[in-house]
Amino acid sequence: MTAQGRQVGDGAARRGAACLALFFLGANVLGGSACLAPRAVGGTPDAANLQETQPLVAEAATDSAAKPVAAVAAPLLGHNVRETRAAHERLRRTLIELADSPRFALGHQDTTAYGVGWFGDTDRSDVKSLCGTHVAVYGWDVFGLEKDATKNGDGVDFEHMRRLIADAHRRGGINTISWHLDNPVSGGNAWDQTRAVHAILPGQPLNARYKGQLDRVANFLQSLRGDAGELIPIIFRPFHEHTGSWFWWGGSHTNANDYITLWRHTVDYLRYERGMGHLLFAFSPGGGEVHTDADYLYRYPGDGYVDVFGVDQYYGNDASSLVRVAEVVVRVAEARGKVAAITEFGARDGLNAAGIDPDWMLHSVLAPLKKSRVASRIAYALAWRNASAEHCFLPYPDYAGASAFKAFCTDEQVVLGDDLLSLEQ
Repeated sequence: MTAQGRQVGDGAARRGAACLALFFLGANVLGGSACLAPRAVGGTPDAANLQETQPLVAEAATDSAAKPVAAVAAPLLGHNVRETRAAHERLRRTLIELADSPRFALGHQDTTAYGVGWFGDTDRSDVKSLCGTHVAVYGWDVFGLEKDATKNGDGVDFEHMRRLIADAHRRGGINTISWHLDNPVSGGNAWDQTRAVHAILPGQPLNARYKGQLDRVANFLQSLRGDAGELIPIIFRPFHEHTGSWFWWGGSHTNANDYITLWRHTVDYLRYERGMGHLLFAFSPGGGEVHTDADYLYRYPGDGYVDVFGVDQYYGNDASSLVRVAEVVVRVAEARGKVAAITEFGARDGLNAAGIDPDWMLHSVLAPLKKSRVASRIAYALAWRNASAEHCFLPYPDYAGASAFKAFCTDEQVVLGDDLLSLEQ
């Protein structure tokens, strides 16, 4: 989300549900290999794919192609390998099934951590209070880990977050994590626009510091375990909304070659040096800058480095921009055998902003997605957080449009937590 907003059928047949490459903790850990297929969610980095897509990048990247999995992936020990693979496979299948249908999973940022008028209650969310079940996709942010903070920038204690992520996994939910990393040069927050990307690349003065920050994030991600000792699969979404210039990694604050190198370095470090094959990586431009397929591919790092094609979109009552960006991301994702998602969305300035229709979730989200056979092929849509009544992006019990949101939740096209459990079986 931008600085202003965050302060504080035939498609299935065409795409098919075929056997996919399983990149997961390295072939040397799990043993064997899986076959490649059209929708390579969590698939092995493929040098051929990278070369094929390079001309679509605004400025050519000079980083080398992805390393062979078995040759470099470091074993990650101390977990239940069989159950880890099973959890990853469930996530992969669920994303594919959602993308191959007109149904989409609803997500919410920090949904069980706090809501309007409450903080830290057990097994609570604003969505559950209204609809009787939690969302299907749980969004989190680990900004603060890079400086050894005990809480993230939104006040969520990391130990508590770990428990909430495990709870979501236990319910069959999908966990996705973003990272509003502080500016590594100035020490300011993610919105500090001091140029920094080049300084943390391999061979540059601050690369060791950046890898140390990555290690802190990796340690947290590796500590996320299920009841059987499995690593909890995570959709990791770094360096988002890079099409705009509100973050230090975005737009005019760097160039295409450096951004792509940073993305690839980050993925390679986590996958190969830290052995974290249970991560899927989501690429998510800001929707305001995405009007065409070519716009979406601005600074795209290559097929071997992206598993989920996302887009972040905030808008008013007119949902034409939501449909536009959803159709773009679905087209581009399907062309590359990936799944598409709305990785952030919300009413501009929140649901209680002046002029926003109280039935916004019905009229400006569900209805337009249902009308578009292309846009409806997103796997999930994640709304931003409910920090307060003045900064909320999903309805809560006292919200004026609460009854309309209940109708949204019961629509057959919307997948919530209980629905996801049946989908995964």
